[in-house]
Amino acid sequence: MTALMTPRERLERDLARDPGILIIAYPYARTWGEIPQDAVRDSWANVEEGQASALYVHVPFCQKKCTYCDFLAYYGRPDTDIGRYVELLRQEIRQVAQVAGHVTVESMEFGGGTPSLLGGDQVTVLMNDLKNCFRFSPSAQITMEVFPDDRITKDLMKDWWRAGINRLTFGVQSLDDGLKRAMNRTDTATDILRILQQAREAGFDDFNVDLICGLPDQTDQSWQDTYREILRLRPTHICVFPVSVRHEGIALYRKRATLPPPSRSRLMYESARMELAQAGYERTTRHNFRLQQYDCTYERMMAQLTPVIGLGAHAVSQSKDCIYKNHSHLAKYEGQVSRGELAVLTGHVFPPYERLNNYAVRKVEYLHLDGKEFAGQFGMRLTDVFSQEIALLDEFGLVRMNGDDMELTPDGVYYTAAVKRTFFHPSAWERFAKMQPGDFQIERGVFGEVSELAGALK
Repeated sequence: MTALMTPRERLERDLARDPGILIIAYPYARTWGEIPQDAVRDSWANVEEGQASALYVHVPFCQKKCTYCDFLAYYGRPDTDIGRYVELLRQEIRQVAQVAGHVTVESMEFGGGTPSLLGGDQVTVLMNDLKNCFRFSPSAQITMEVFPDDRITKDLMKDWWRAGINRLTFGVQSLDDGLKRAMNRTDTATDILRILQQAREAGFDDFNVDLICGLPDQTDQSWQDTYREILRLRPTHICVFPVSVRHEGIALYRKRATLPPPSRSRLMYESARMELAQAGYERTTRHNFRLQQYDCTYERMMAQLTPVIGLGAHAVSQSKDCIYKNHSHLAKYEGQVSRGELAVLTGHVFPPYERLNNYAVRKVEYLHLDGKEFAGQFGMRLTDVFSQEIALLDEFGLVRMNGDDMELTPDGVYYTAAVKRTFFHPSAWERFAKMQPGDFQIERGVFGEVSELAGALK
């Protein structure tokens, strides 16, 4: 068993490395255990009727694997696999609606993978099923993640708009074609600029552009040219991600010696931050910048611990004091759904003592913790419950107190992931330390033969 590090040791290590990937769920999903389906059903039964909620649909397919990618996707699979997956999603939508169909969907996202691999007719079918099975707010924000290559046309985006998608988010990353080839990408700057222009022509006034800094061989000039050209287009949102290669599952991990030093990546991030601020963009999280009248509802709802319905392989859901994820292995996902069961693989039911940590980890995504809100939620002062954590973060210059509220400093914003990890409950670290090397692997697997599945169902 790995010896537990002290909070100070963990923080010192975090600050000596790259800023880390986003921590979407607490505790780490790899430490979750088996969870009975009845526990999941009971947790949703405890969610109030009409509760504002988010919905996420995972499409785990890509044409190729980008070298910086840390997400589950299956690469180069035939279109028949995607069609088969869509039919499974349709079944899962109906099954999950029986458990969680009483909430109100305020925000939804098609994520991946590459959900823009879906055809317009497939998106239309899924959206029809979703709206027939779940209650959507009339003002619901519905987002599609897009890989901006030559497959994306104005007609396809119009199909998405007619299907009910009203926001797009483009994984641009860079406008340097040489860097793109090095990242194993197939899109070009020409593709991207055409598509971003056509997105507005197709009806999408609200869209986001993702950018990455700190890549190997990325020059300051290349980086500035990229974000300045994107600023010229005035998307409603821009996300700036410093690259992170902390584990072997990321292809760039094997080439981490070629990455610029962390100090240079930080300067690249800060140069973009300053110019975005000058252009009227407000920073709401470490990576998220928005024009004032717009918001990313899905991301904000995730941070506010609202219920999340996750559909598809590897999708994560959160209901009442319960978080869980679906099978990642496509054949196992298919087996569960085909048997009429929830596709749940693992989960975690929060004991009372850990709910405070979950609150702090998730809420600090938006760069502060509200002391009055915390006291109203738990009947205790933030500074009493987390006195040691706040003192440590203050010592390292990552947070400061403003009355009863804790705010992240500029260093704390850049190292948001490190700040979050400081609020992990000791039991979460104990579970993590007990893991064996094999426990860190995501169980991947493609669809089995149809005949095999039929035999399993007899």
